[in-house]
Amino acid sequence: MDLDEPPQQQHEHHKGKRRKKRGWLAWGAPALIGVAVLASVILLVGAMKGLSEAACAAEPRIAPMALPAVPQPGESHSGHTTFFDLAASGGSGCSYDGAPADGMYVALGLEEFANGAACGMYLNVTGPNGNTVRVQVVDSCGPCPVGHIDMSEKAFSQLADPDAGDVPVTYRAAVNPALPGPLKFKMNDVNEYYLAILPINHGNQLTSVKVNGESLSRQGDGYWVANNGAGGGPFTVTLTDVQGHVTTVNGVQLQSGTQSTGVDMYSGSGGGRQQRTTTKKSTASPTAKASPSPKHTLTLPPAVGATDAPTTAANGRPDATTAVAEPAKC
Repeated sequence: MDLDEPPQQQHEHHKGKRRKKRGWLAWGAPALIGVAVLASVILLVGAMKGLSEAACAAEPRIAPMALPAVPQPGESHSGHTTFFDLAASGGSGCSYDGAPADGMYVALGLEEFANGAACGMYLNVTGPNGNTVRVQVVDSCGPCPVGHIDMSEKAFSQLADPDAGDVPVTYRAAVNPALPGPLKFKMNDVNEYYLAILPINHGNQLTSVKVNGESLSRQGDGYWVANNGAGGGPFTVTLTDVQGHVTTVNGVQLQSGTQSTGVDMYSGSGGGRQQRTTTKKSTASPTAKASPSPKHTLTLPPAVGATDAPTTAANGRPDATTAVAEPAKC
């Protein structure tokens, strides 16, 4: 363009070079391209996620392992045993007031303890010297895997020298073990709106507890609970065990403490002879070690119920702090 040209001619030159008004295509093309790129990225990410999920789904998944059941009669289990002191370990996980009178007791690993289902039953345990002892389940052992049982030192000493510390054993549930006395029911902090009953001296594993015909739910501490209560009593309590015994006790009172019923678990029914007994703590801890019996000559002791617990400290099993790591999630 010649600057010396008249203004009209300059205008004509600029007129040809003026920026034209852009149509929708000119403005929209870059936006469309951007949208297309974004959509491609989204599709790519989705495809990668789908491939990842497909690969994850293709990985073998380990199904939750069913917890082993409480040891049953007729089933022989191979494992090993250590020993501990019930009082020093913090007391009975089954809520008993202490160890059995004869000091013959055992704690099971959490799987075989089965959230309190094993409380009060008995095991026959055979050690490396060929002797067999009968022990009552009174506690759980947090660090113990399946097959590891933890007995009292008195029971252990009849199977092996306590200095051994850990020995192989076989064990099975006792069938209709001899009972130390009639059924007892322990209750604490109960009222007409909340009822929790701990059966004692039932021998075999219990499968059902009913009050006035209504089923109670078993708790991990050995108690059977009616969360909404059962009224002011007296109650009719019916127990059923794995051997098919169905025993009904009449006239059970709503009161804290321990009631002796006068009814034997294997007798079927009865009642009306309850006595309220109080619990107390003794101050002595049994320390004498039992001498091992000659091989194959040990007579099984009669089964015993829970009694008052000694309180002096003694060496117990390791603290139940072992945690099981959760499997990594894909």
